[in-house]
Amino acid sequence: MQATDVTAYHTAYNYTLNQSDVRIVLEDENLYKVPIGLLVLLSIFYGTISILAVIGNSLVIWIVITTKQMQTITNMFIANLALADVTIGVFAIPFQFQAALLQRWNLPDFMCPFCPFVQLISVNVSVFTLTAIAVDRHRAIINPLRARTSKNISKFVISSIWMLSFALAAPILFALRVRPVSYIALGGMNDTYTNITVPFCKVVNFEDGEILLYRYVLVLVQYFVPLFVISFVYIQMALRLWGSKTPGNAQDSRDITMLKNKKKVIKMLIIVVALFGVCWFPLQLYNILHVTWPEINE
Repeated sequence: MQATDVTAYHTAYNYTLNQSDVRIVLEDENLYKVPIGLLVLLSIFYGTISILAVIGNSLVIWIVITTKQMQTITNMFIANLALADVTIGVFAIPFQFQAALLQRWNLPDFMCPFCPFVQLISVNVSVFTLTAIAVDRHRAIINPLRARTSKNISKFVISSIWMLSFALAAPILFALRVRPVSYIALGGMNDTYTNITVPFCKVVNFEDGEILLYRYVLVLVQYFVPLFVISFVYIQMALRLWGSKTPGNAQDSRDITMLKNKKKVIKMLIIVVALFGVCWFPLQLYNILHVTWPEINE
């Protein structure tokens, strides 16, 4: 029996399933059957991450808002990072987890585009805020005599980050919808079958080429451009710190101490760039692979 021999109609959604919506599997594959022990373990793990993310980052925001001494430019950016983490902890982690684990969409239909939309916004805000922090540090070190960034400018930058993040994530609101996916479970002799239909959150309003282009643009804007900017400004900062000289007469003990401090700062800058590249790479790699090689999700 071939998938093209089957025409399935799902009355709940009032449309005919396409050939791409039909798969043939063996009856003993136990579709979507997740061991209870694994389900409980992963639920505890992801639940703990979500709760700690919300509580910890909410405390950061509360401290910055309520403590006047903490309301510096850098801390405003850090609070913005915390807000993005709270958002993803509340609206994305719990719901995206269950969909990924069960490989079906059991939530209300409107959450199918909404949860990935919020996740994309949070990722964009986090990356752009880290880039803004790097640029602000660069400005303070390369041009120390210039006036520091004012709070009004930092608020404008933060607002721009959120608006840009919304704009980059908006297409996903139109792309994703809940659709039934039909599975033909064949019997042992391939002479009997059972039609299994499950709801699935999938791309329906974009062509394959369009969603592929969109993902490529996201990876470019979310990863490669920020990585280039952060690397560039931190390399400049490291060179400036390494080439700077201590004013006054030479003193061996003081110069040795200053050299050690320079090495520590430069190591920290290298670590920051390396951590950014390494930590964000798996997500961006998956974003590319799952649209260029869909079989990765099978």
